Amino acid sequence: MLLTSIERIRMLSDEFTSISDERLTMCIEDASLEVSSLPVPELYHERLARYLAAHLAVLSIVKDQSVIREKVDVIERQYSDPNKNMGLLASKYGQEYQRILEDLVELENKPKKHLNLMVI
Repeated sequence: MLLTSIERIRMLSDEFTSISDERLTMCIEDASLEVSSLPVPELYHERLARYLAAHLAVLSIVKDQSVIREKVDVIERQYSDPNKNMGLLASKYGQEYQRILEDLVELENKPKKHLNLMVI
């Protein structure tokens, strides 16, 4: 079951208008599978899936690479992978996904306040 929609992802930013429906659907499927297995309240599932799918979509189209090594004789160039070892930090959508998860963990770990009443 898909937890979010293409329309909701496209509402995040204009950068998603150039991404095909098929690619966004694939990202939504992956994000939905990931989020549905998380031990978080269901009311957060759509929001988490939306940001994770947006993150995956952005990563699927990023082509920014920088030259990390260049050789002159027998011309050779080595490029970096911009998203290597960056994970969720590679996009603002991944960062938001991570922030939401951390907030949920923090809420879960806070001691519950109890009201102790004694009726006489």
